[in-house]
Amino acid sequence: MYKDEKTRKLAETPIPKLLTEMSIPAIIGMLVTAVYNIVDTIFVGRIGTEAIGAVTIAFPLFMAISAIGLTFGIGSASFISRLLGEDDKKMANRVSTTSIITTFIIGIVTAAGGLYYLRPLLRLFGATDVIMPYAVNYTAIIIVGSIFTMSNMNMNNMVRAEGSAKMSMIALSTGAVLNIILDPILIFTFNMGIAGASTATVIAQAVSTVMLLAFYKSEKSVLDFKIREFNPSIVIYTEIMKIGIPTLIRQLLSSVAMTLLNNMAAVYGAAVVASVGIINRVFSFGFFVIAGFTQGFQPIAGFNFGARKIQRLKDSIKITIKRTTIFGIILFIAFFFFNEQVISFFSRDPEVIEIASAGLRLYALVLPLLGFAITINTLFQALGHGIPATILSLSRQGLFFIPAIFLLSNSFEMRGLFMAQPVADGLTALLTGLLFIYVYQEIKELEAEEKAEPEHKLNFKYEQENA
Repeated sequence: MYKDEKTRKLAETPIPKLLTEMSIPAIIGMLVTAVYNIVDTIFVGRIGTEAIGAVTIAFPLFMAISAIGLTFGIGSASFISRLLGEDDKKMANRVSTTSIITTFIIGIVTAAGGLYYLRPLLRLFGATDVIMPYAVNYTAIIIVGSIFTMSNMNMNNMVRAEGSAKMSMIALSTGAVLNIILDPILIFTFNMGIAGASTATVIAQAVSTVMLLAFYKSEKSVLDFKIREFNPSIVIYTEIMKIGIPTLIRQLLSSVAMTLLNNMAAVYGAAVVASVGIINRVFSFGFFVIAGFTQGFQPIAGFNFGARKIQRLKDSIKITIKRTTIFGIILFIAFFFFNEQVISFFSRDPEVIEIASAGLRLYALVLPLLGFAITINTLFQALGHGIPATILSLSRQGLFFIPAIFLLSNSFEMRGLFMAQPVADGLTALLTGLLFIYVYQEIKELEAEEKAEPEHKLNFKYEQENA
């Protein structure tokens, strides 16, 4: 049925081997990105505590920019995986081209608007008078590069959807390694300070964007980027948004929650703002790697659901949950018992080390649950189930996290700020389990239909032969 080698691989390769082949490039790509974030923070930390505070303040805005690219990327990837499973390559081409061009246009508009309202936005995100000069220098350049940030988020997801996980890894890794190389050169050698860090990021993102576009124009891609395939139709945008909107909600709520957290942390001083930023960077290391596992899982789940190969779908769910949970336990041990050593990489300020180390111990408590929650949320996206994906997105960063910030900070003051995310993650994992019962029942019903179909065909053939 499937003429292309990549689609045949998604349909026929044994699941444990396929998950490994798809996940390892994604994990490496995400790991390199996580390492870049960590190294970037280390270099910025050498400038001073205020510089780390500026990057922390800018982070919600960067998340909002990323949210737009991820909205189109994850929504398009889910749709493309299912279309390839149904062997509808023509429609998959239209979806990918439409998504790429639309994201590029939105990136231009976002860059213009972001620069115009830069200072009010930074003040909203919690920039104090001390941090504001650093935040302006850093964030203005990040906003200019939003075109590349959005395009990368979008195309990387679509490249993985067609089974080209290795290309996604190469593009991510090239950008991240280039960023790491450019950081010390621009920050210290060219004496650009914090502006050097953001300039390095934008250059790296631009290089990754060019690489991904070149891949789409090559014969290596299952899909083919052609401007004439641009088709801004209601059908395409509806399917993209059905899965993309939960991602947008999650990312925007993350941005709102981080803004709130930064503003409340600012009450306690620059050291607490810097501690929040460092913990988020460290925690993102674990989150990114687990996300790498699930990024390898998503195209497999979406394709086999579209092809109605339900046993393969079930196997992929079980193996991914097992692998991500084991990794979460390993991270828990590292972050809970060696927190001071980890934080010391980012800051030499004794106050920051003390505050951030205590906070990291709290964040580490939920790491064993994170793999299950992210895997099931990815499953909802892969199957095209927008409602449960939206519920989970609203819960982790909104319904649970934002109230937890207020309630716990009132009860435990500064310590409560670092308790909010772990509590929200724990409650989200519980809700994920309840929603998974619903979708697993649907999978069981489809499995029963799959088993009944060969029997139906056999009976039909017998009736024809004896007619």
